[in-house]
Amino acid sequence: MPGPQLAARPAAMLWPADDAAATESAQARERTSTLDVEGLYRRYGDMVLGRCRTLLGNDADAQEVCQEIFLKLHRYKDRFRGDASPTTYLFKVTTTTCLNKLRSRRRHPEDPVEDFATVPYDGDALLAPLELRDLVDRLLALADEGTQVCVLYHYVDGMTYDEIGEVIGLSGAAVRKRVSRFRHMLRNDPPAWLDEVPP
Repeated sequence: MPGPQLAARPAAMLWPADDAAATESAQARERTSTLDVEGLYRRYGDMVLGRCRTLLGNDADAQEVCQEIFLKLHRYKDRFRGDASPTTYLFKVTTTTCLNKLRSRRRHPEDPVEDFATVPYDGDALLAPLELRDLVDRLLALADEGTQVCVLYHYVDGMTYDEIGEVIGLSGAAVRKRVSRFRHMLRNDPPAWLDEVPP
């Protein structure tokens, strides 16, 4: 992916890097002010769907949110300012849209709940599905939206504070502060997974 290099990321959580054979002119075209939504879908649709499955915990919601993401990108493609590469932008939009879906579920508990137990776990991911569900439940109950994004990128994707800052437009120190504040909220009942990702 253009932008921050997310080294040492678990295979299941990797956001795709651009092909080494990609030319400078192709990268320049990708940074134009209009998104090539069809190209992004062809190239990254499976990755977006996989991330939706990971964060949402079931296939039906993942399919729905994946479709919503690409429809939203198509609707607003002319508003893309090129501040980040399209792939970084897509990664951010996917995470934010999934969080919005999770918040909606929390407000409407009568809707069918997610089934994280059925999400495949390959052993390389930072958190097992039930640990991820616990993290999401705690995030939605305790943290503001900005902190939710920072904590997900750190604990789900294994991103450093500086990498997260590049994606969301904050300093690494500001990201560290948000993650530390969330960890502090859990000090009286710390889950086992809390220290599995180095700070």
